[in-house]
Parts: sequence; structure tokens; C-alpha cells
Amino acid sequence: MSSILLCLGLVACGGDGGPDRPGGSPSAVQSGGPTRSGGTAQPGDGSGRPGGPAVSGEPAAPDGSSGAVVGDGRTGAPSTWGTGEVRTERPSALPAQLVSLRSARNTVDGVPFDRLVLEFRGGVPGYTAGYVDEVIRPGSGAPLPLEGAVHFEVVVTPAAMHDEAGNSTLTTPPTGGGLPALTSYAVAGDFEGYVHLGIGLENRVGFRVVELRNPDRLVIDFAG
Repeated sequence: MSSILLCLGLVACGGDGGPDRPGGSPSAVQSGGPTRSGGTAQPGDGSGRPGGPAVSGEPAAPDGSSGAVVGDGRTGAPSTWGTGEVRTERPSALPAQLVSLRSARNTVDGVPFDRLVLEFRGGVPGYTAGYVDEVIRPGSGAPLPLEGAVHFEVVVTPAAMHDEAGNSTLTTPPTGGGLPALTSYAVAGDFEGYVHLGIGLENRVGFRVVELRNPDRLVIDFAG
């Protein structure tokens, strides 16, 4: 009788391979990296401390538009809120053209955050986004001046900010900012298939990276 009760207890507790948790236990979320499974990005920096707001649904762009979340190119999910570097490789025969840079203050469910949007023509390229000691201009090796105590760099490739004739494809100013968390941003370089962007922040805060379509956009959200 005791063995029968023990078996019933294990089933009631949702043992290994239960209907809500296939395989027994959920996957861990990595700091600053992509989520291991699809769904809404959750707050945190991998230490159990909140790293950013929990934003549900499809993120709204600063211009009020929205689009399907494409994610990190592997899982279909946006990167988690965190402070670690986020990287996605996406080889392509032709570079995507950067056509717009814009930033705005957003609030979802009462939680504010600053958003930077990179809009492309020809798809969203691969990217690396993360905190750095300083942003260096490619080619010259000179540091990029930025307003803000903390520096953040975004590098997209294969990408360009000019057409085949050498004319700029950017239809917005290459600099901006002035937000509570995101104090400044500036293009650091457009060099050999890489576009470098420097961002100045007031503090080292949690961030996430999201891809949107129609039009093609790479979005970086900063908590605060």
C-alpha cells in the first residue's frame, strides 16, 4: 500500500516528463544572451536581480508602428534583459543598407525604457551589441566622443551606410539621444562591410535586442 501511495504522490507532483515541463526542468536563461526557447523576454541579469522591465507582446517602435518579433536568428525569441554581450551571425552575399536611426522614450505596462531603432533596407544583418570601455572609430583607431558615463557599442555586418556610388543611405541624423537612460548615440564608422555605432548611457543598465520586420529593424531597449 505504501508503494502505491508513493507512486501516486510522484505523479501528482508532475514528475520527470510531466505535461507542463517536458523533460523535467525548464531551461536556464543566460545573462544578456538569447532565450533558449520562444516566448516573451523576461527581466533579469542571470543573478536573480531585475535587469529590465518585463515587456509583453510585440514591442512598439518609437514611431508607433509594430512588427513581428524575429529574434536572435536561432530560436525566434528576443534576447533576454541582461548586461552581457549579445551576438548573432548572419552571413549574406549583399550588405544591408542602414537607412534610419531614431530613439524615443517608451512605457509599457507602466514601466519606462529607452529604445534605439536601426532601420535597414535589404534585411537585418548580423550584429554584436554590448558594453565596452570606449567606442573606437574603425580605420583611424580614435575614440568616439559620447555623452554619458557608460559606453555601449553596436556593430552590424554585413552592412553599409552608403550605396554603390558612395552616397550616404542614411535619411536621419547620424547622432541623437537626450533621453533619461540613453543620453547619446553616434555613428562611429562605415568601414569594409561593418557599421559601428556608439551609445552613451547614464548607467550600466539591463538591455535587450529585438528584430522587427516591415520595415526591417534592429531594436535595442535600455531599462531605466
